[in-house]
Formats: sequence, C-alpha cells, structure tokens
Amino acid sequence: MASASGSVCASTGASPAPASHDTLVGTSQSQSAPKPPRPTTGNETARDPAIDGGLANVIHLDGVEESLEPAAKKRRDKKTTSEVWDYFTKTTVEKKGDKGNIEVEVWAKCKKCAFKTRGESNRGTTVFWNHLKNKHNLVRGQQELHLQSGGNSTVVQNFKFDPDDSLKKFYKAVIMHDYPFKMVDHEFFVDFIKSLRPHFAFKCRTTTRNDTMKIYSDEKKMLFDQLKLLSCRFSATMDMWTSNQNKGYMCITIHWIDDNWGMQKRIICLPHVKGRHGGELLAHEFVKGVMDWHLEQRLFSLTLDNAAANNKCVVAVVKELNDLAKIRKSPPLICGGVFFHVRCLCHILNLVAQNGLTVISKSVKNIRAIIVIVKNSTLQWEEFQKCADFFGLDNKSGLPLDVATRWNSTYDMLSHALYYRSAFERLVYLHKDKYSHCAPTSDEWDMAESFCKCLKIFNDATVLFSGCQYPTANLFWWKFCEIKLALREWCGDANITIASMAEAMQKKYDKYWKRTNIALAVACFLDPRYKKKLVEYFMLKIYKERALSEVSRFMDVVKQLFQAYLNSALESTQYVPPPEPSAANTLGVNSDIEDFLYKDEDAANRDEISELDVYMKEKIFRWVDPCGKGAQFDVLSWWKSNQVKYPVLSRLARDVLAVQVSTVASESAFSSSGRIVSKFRSSLDPEAVEALVCTKDWMLASSKGKIDTS
Repeated sequence: MASASGSVCASTGASPAPASHDTLVGTSQSQSAPKPPRPTTGNETARDPAIDGGLANVIHLDGVEESLEPAAKKRRDKKTTSEVWDYFTKTTVEKKGDKGNIEVEVWAKCKKCAFKTRGESNRGTTVFWNHLKNKHNLVRGQQELHLQSGGNSTVVQNFKFDPDDSLKKFYKAVIMHDYPFKMVDHEFFVDFIKSLRPHFAFKCRTTTRNDTMKIYSDEKKMLFDQLKLLSCRFSATMDMWTSNQNKGYMCITIHWIDDNWGMQKRIICLPHVKGRHGGELLAHEFVKGVMDWHLEQRLFSLTLDNAAANNKCVVAVVKELNDLAKIRKSPPLICGGVFFHVRCLCHILNLVAQNGLTVISKSVKNIRAIIVIVKNSTLQWEEFQKCADFFGLDNKSGLPLDVATRWNSTYDMLSHALYYRSAFERLVYLHKDKYSHCAPTSDEWDMAESFCKCLKIFNDATVLFSGCQYPTANLFWWKFCEIKLALREWCGDANITIASMAEAMQKKYDKYWKRTNIALAVACFLDPRYKKKLVEYFMLKIYKERALSEVSRFMDVVKQLFQAYLNSALESTQYVPPPEPSAANTLGVNSDIEDFLYKDEDAANRDEISELDVYMKEKIFRWVDPCGKGAQFDVLSWWKSNQVKYPVLSRLARDVLAVQVSTVASESAFSSSGRIVSKFRSSLDPEAVEALVCTKDWMLASSKGKIDTS
C-alpha cells in the first residue's frame, strides 16, 4: 500500500499521506495490495472502483490524497403518518451537486395554493401547519364541514377542497351559461371568488379555452362510445345558420330511440361552412360530419327544409353514401334511400300560411294599426288597461305585433286582439277623435275571428311537430290529412275572402302533398291505435274512388320496409352449419345450383304467417287513461312491452318512429348559438363555437337522463 502511494506521490510531487486504521480495515479482506489508480488527465478525479458501501481512495491531481471514507448507507424513507399530508403532495427532484454527484431533494406542494417548501422527513411538519393556519385558516385537528340539504333534513359531511374540481365546475358554468372566456380577468368577479377562497388560483383566458376544448373532447369520446353500442338507425336533421360574424354554420342533429325505448337527440357537429352554400358542398359537409361519428352506414332519414339547394343536397348525399358502400359492400340506406328524404312540415306550413296571409293582409290592417297606437303611447296604454279592467280581462298578457316573415306572429296578434275586442271597442268609443281613422269595423273583427279559426289548425300542428323529446312521426299523417281536408272545405266557404285565402293555400299545399315521404304514413300504421284503419279512413276522404288503389300502394310500401328489416335480421342472426355430405355434394353440384334447389324448401319451413300479418289481424288498441287525468298514450312503451312478440316489426318501429317531421331541433340550436356568439363574444373562432354548442347540448341531455345502452 505504501509503495503504491509513494509511486503516485512521486509522479505528482506530493508527500504520501499516512494510512489510517480505517484504510487498513477496509483492505484487510483481500490481504493483497490494492491496484494503483489509473492515470488521470486535466482536473479529473481518480477513484478506486471499490464496492458500493465499501471504501474508496480519492486522489486529486494536486497530489493530495483524501482519507478513505466508507460510503453512507441508503436510508429507508420514513412513512408520512401526519394529517398534514392530506393537504400537501410530495415530489422528488434530482439535481447535480457541487462535486458532480446526483442529489435527491424532496419537496412538498400545497394542494390549496402554489406554496412549495422542502419536505424531507427530518425537517418536521411545523412549517406546513403554520402555512395552513396563516393562509387557509386550518389548524391541527380541525375538519372542514359541508352542509347538504336533503328534503326536511340537513346532512353534515366532511369537506375536502379540490382546486382542480372547482376549476372544472367553473368551466362547466362557462359552457352552460354562455359566459365569456375573459370572465377570469373580470376584476370584481375575481374579488368575489377571492373573498370565498383567498388563494384560489384562476387560469388565464387562453388556458380556460384550452381546458374547455379538452372537456369537449372528453364528452365527445364518451358519446361516441355510447352510440357505438346502439343497435338502431339514426334520423338526422340539418339546417344552416349565419352568425353575427357573417360565418355560415351547419347544425347536424341526430335522433334515435335508445334500448330502453326513450327518445334521444344530440347535436353531433356544428362545422363552419365556407363558400357558396350549394347542394354539393352541403352534402359533402354533411357526409363528412356523420363519418366523423361512424354513422354513414346507420342512417334512416334526413329532414331538411324546402330550399332548392337542399333538394340537390339530398341527391348528392345518397350518391356519396352509396359510393362509400361500395368499399364495404353493404347498402348504407334502407331500400336504397327511397325513404331517406323528409321535408320539414313546419316549413311547408309556413309557406302555405304566407300564401294565405297575402290575401287577407288588407282585412287585418286596421287591427294592426290600433295596436301600434296603443303600444306606442304610454297614456293610451294606461287608458287601454282601464278598459280591460272594466270587462275583467287579464291585462298582463300584452299585445304582440306580427312580423312580416312569420305567419304565426300574425296568428298571435289576431288571437290576442280578439281577446281584448270589447276593451278596444270601449277605448274607441271613449276616444273617437283619436281612433276614428283606424278603428276596426264589426265586419273586420268578425273576419279576423274567421281567420284565426283557419290559422289555428296550422298553429296547433306547428306546436305539436316542434317537439323532439317525444315521437311525432306517428301523428304526422293524421294532421297532414286533416289540413288537406280543411283546405278543401274552406275553398267552398261562402265568404269570398276566406275562399280566396284557402285556394292560395291549397295550391302550395298540393305541391308538397305529392312529395311527402310515404314512410311517415308507415309510422301512423305502426301506432297500434290506428294501424291500417286510419290510413283507409283518410284515403277514402281524400281519394274517394281511387282509395283502394292508394291503400294497396301504401301496403306495398309497408311490406317493402318489413321485408328489408326481415332480411337484415336473417343476415345478422342466421347460423351456417358445417358442410356435411349430401346428395347434391356427392353429385358435384356447385353451391349456386344447390341454393336454387333448396331455397324454396327453406322458405316453406318458415312460418307461413309473418309478424306483419299477426300485427294486422290483431284488434286495434283502444287507449283509456287508467288514472282519468288526461294522460297521453305512449306508443314507445307499447312497443317496448311487445318487442319480444314482434322482434322484426319492433326494430322497424324503433327506427321509423324516430323520424323527425321538422328541423326545429337543429333550428333551436341556433338560438343557443346566437347567445354564444353574441356581440360580447364575436371573436370566438369556429372551433370554439362548435365545442361550446355541442358540449352544452350534451351536458343538458346528460342532466336529463343517460343513454340506455343495456
């Protein structure tokens, strides 16, 4: 050992250090002299490759040899049993020491704020408790309590503050209440939050937007996984909307009946559509939207308004879907898309009513004028209210004015004016000098009453078919035929004005009558209260001598749809046994000939009476409210309880009853979009607009009830 040290010292010009007792003990195990250290260059430190935890000779280039020290043993981490660790999180950080070695530091971060400090076990917990006491008003042994009211009692629970959960709830409030992202910068709002939680850390508006987009992505994936489990087809509605940014958006909404036979709807996308909104461009955006959700093979119908571009759009959509089907070699639409296009009934009624209003506009001119005078004068409004009080009329409902582009606003104006007719007549009598030039005559009031009776049937149908939380397809045929018969009756009215209005309406109505999707009549057939009987009734009323042929044509459509679903059920459930020796096989007959020979025999083995025949032979279901409180018949509940009896027909009913007869579901999204893209949020990019609209719709639906995929 001395010679080795001496040789090294001679080469470095340093005197050798005496060997310590520790050194001798450390090297006594091998009884041989240690090997000299390898040559070093520059400022490098030479170390003896001793075993970890043993001794190490450290020799510096300046000739000074350090004493050999035993390496410290690695200490086992002490368990953190203090309650303070419920409020702090430990993290380890590796850093390079002054001597080039790796040092490990333990840090503790407060869960309530951004406070950080060293967290080694030998440092104690006093610093942590002092922080909790001074900054968060928490002392050792104190618990936070949460009071939750439930009915007539109040439950006291332990409460643990989670800043991440609080931020998520704030983001949810931004989505659900259309708050701007820059709300996190509002001075007094931040002061209010700080008064509740002084150290609550808000994120900036950019982080708020990014976190909101992440919520959108998570909700989208959740909905995608739920839709993937459903076995039904989807009916879509699509409409266009232009924001105050002058940007065009397409709203695509899907409707379906879930496995628990409940109506469901979701907005699946709101893409920004650039350029001229022609039919081919709209079709491409629609197909791209449904493909993003893997629904291109699962559509039943598409409901659109009656714009000319939409007619071209449907043709292009069917073509694109059929082209995509060539890749999968399976038809995407039922019966080749014959029943795919559904025209919005509410839009049809709007066009028909507008035609009639052009005829009667002069007759309601004075009623509109007197309402304008009363509403624009505070004094006259007070006088009008006194007249209404004199007759005991409710003066809180107000007097709405009509809008030129909305026929139902004219109906509302006339119906309210007729309610206050006696008040108006008293007002005119008391102030003849002010109202003599515009006072409605008795004949004009009677004419307005006749108009209201005619328009009421349109208004009732619009209100009925504007719903999307209940099936409307089964009610369509009844209302559609009822309006046609009413127009025919009005055309023969003795009042020339009423007859002229009806003729103008009927001309427009007959145009869309011929283009109506016959599948909506099938929905009426699938209502057990009506079946074929209601269709026959209206066919006799409308077509008279041609009724039998029209009923026969209708039943051919029913059988066509039923056969399509029957074939689909057989393909999905048929069992192909392993090949066995047979006469045909032993004779070497190919499979095509074998199928031809035995297909009739297989068909004969099936039941001669189909589900459709059984359904038609059963008596019509007569609905009687068991409670006597005016409860409506639930057609979905009936099919839910009879789906075992009619497995194929129930699948058809599930898809047909989900068809929407109006685009109100998509149009209602625009009112929400208008609040989101308000004048205070006009700088929102299209990606954020889509995320906010869709996420809000999904969260609202989730709060009402989850999708049943059992």
